Amino acid sequence: MSGVCTHKISFCLNIKRILGACTVIFGCSGTSIYIYYQKIWLPEYIERFELENKTPVRHTKLYLSEINDNGRTLARINTMPNLLFYLYVAYRILLLAVSSVPLIWYAFLSFGLGLCSHYFFYHRVLLFLSFMGPSYIKLGQWIATRPDLFPIELCNVLERLYDQTEPHSWRHTEKLLQRKYEDGICCGNDAFYYLKDVERIPINSGSIAQIHRARLKESIDGVPSGTELVVKVTHPFIRDRIAADLTAMHLFVKVVNIIVPGAHVFNLDHALINFSRLICSQVNLRIECDNMEQFRYNFRNTKGVLFPVTLPSLISEDVLFETFEEGSPIYTLDASLDNKDIAELGCHMFLKMLFQDNFVHSDLHPGNVLLRTNYMGGAPKHSSKEPRRQLIVLDTGLVTSMSKQERNNFIALFAAVACGDGELGADLMLDRLPENVNQQLTKMNRENFRREMKSVFDLVAPGTEGFKLGTINISEVLAKVLKTVRENNVLLDGNFASLVFTVIVGEGLGRRLTPDFNLFVEAAPYLITYLEKDELWFLANKLRETYGVSGLIRDTVDLVRTEKANTYFEAFAKKSMDFLECIFISMTN
Repeated sequence: MSGVCTHKISFCLNIKRILGACTVIFGCSGTSIYIYYQKIWLPEYIERFELENKTPVRHTKLYLSEINDNGRTLARINTMPNLLFYLYVAYRILLLAVSSVPLIWYAFLSFGLGLCSHYFFYHRVLLFLSFMGPSYIKLGQWIATRPDLFPIELCNVLERLYDQTEPHSWRHTEKLLQRKYEDGICCGNDAFYYLKDVERIPINSGSIAQIHRARLKESIDGVPSGTELVVKVTHPFIRDRIAADLTAMHLFVKVVNIIVPGAHVFNLDHALINFSRLICSQVNLRIECDNMEQFRYNFRNTKGVLFPVTLPSLISEDVLFETFEEGSPIYTLDASLDNKDIAELGCHMFLKMLFQDNFVHSDLHPGNVLLRTNYMGGAPKHSSKEPRRQLIVLDTGLVTSMSKQERNNFIALFAAVACGDGELGADLMLDRLPENVNQQLTKMNRENFRREMKSVFDLVAPGTEGFKLGTINISEVLAKVLKTVRENNVLLDGNFASLVFTVIVGEGLGRRLTPDFNLFVEAAPYLITYLEKDELWFLANKLRETYGVSGLIRDTVDLVRTEKANTYFEAFAKKSMDFLECIFISMTN
């Protein structure tokens, strides 16, 4: 009996010891986990979260068109002594005059005597701009984006104006990389302190800068050592050359306005100011860095769209450092239904820039968008679950932001295209004319422009057989609108024209990837989600007046696809939250 009691007591003691040991183990484990969570994991998570969601701080001014700074932009980029600078301006003017003689002769043969085709003359313009150097190459590229100012045939020819120039010597690149940093975490060091395996032969040389490849030797700005980099270096004296060319262009425009009757109708001063600010925004590489940081912040939660990571601590006006991103140019893809996901991803990227962020990449030609299949290195990712195919966006030197009035007019133009209302579109263009040009238009000019715009929109009017919202080819309509604008000497401001052209390029890129791509179909949820109440009501009422309730319901069913149900649910949820917020604010007030 006593043996049984002893056995029970021993068993109970063992149980207590086991429970005690388990308590100690679990207590120590829990304490360790809590300490690890509080002291290590949580601070790292908070630091990483704050880093990823920290609003970028601009160190440069965002260049916007339509701002006349009375020559201060030229003064900022010119570094030569005044006497030397004006001697160089005189040389560039002389070179421009001599080189223009054959071009004027070909213009006379083509337009005066009709002995040469217009296409032949436009090809000579392309050769002339290529010969004159960086400023004129950029001028040609800008002309190609403004079919509202120049013949569409000329714009098409100048699209082939390659931004490829003779590279400068390694000595100049080396000199810039050897400059000591005077502040920040790199103070006292030069760029070579953080780099290794710098390739002396550039992989590309554009009109403003050339690009070398290198590797990061020391971790900096959150980018680990060993990361492959792109080093973008401006050409020698590029700012002085551009400042001299712009000064020569301004003098040329003044002379033309004096000696050519009626030249003021073309508002060349306005166009040149627009172009000047555009090119000046590209000679300071800090601007491109700031824009890239803003785009990375805007798309931090968007899977499938990547922007290179910049290294702000190393960047100067002349040198830009960013991660090298592997990928194939999007223009190498053939049109196929297999590319539908990429076309939609690119479209949503553009629509997010336009409607949600109001920060639009203004140079989204196919060469600046790469396609990466699977992950092949480059920018650090925030998640291991990445889409199979990703879009990589480069060259963020040019951006467009809309004011409240510009946004309203752009939405109204969108509505005019959707409703086939040419007179509304014409009124939008006329209302946005510069004041000096607006006063010069006669009533006859206005009525003629409204009549021609109506004829353009009648081609896609809702009364035509089989017409549906989902069949609207927005880019085709807008291209015809810009042609009508040019033929009637109606001048658009730079931001508005840039956005219209970007829409044309965007839908054209989508149709290049998949034949049945339609921008209006993809834009529908963005219009619902991000338009303000007044803008949304304007668009809804305009559509209802045009199509009627039954037609609008029919086309809405056609637009809303089941695979996009989550997108429309998000739009509905956001609008519901905005509505509840308005009610709460009204009640609290």
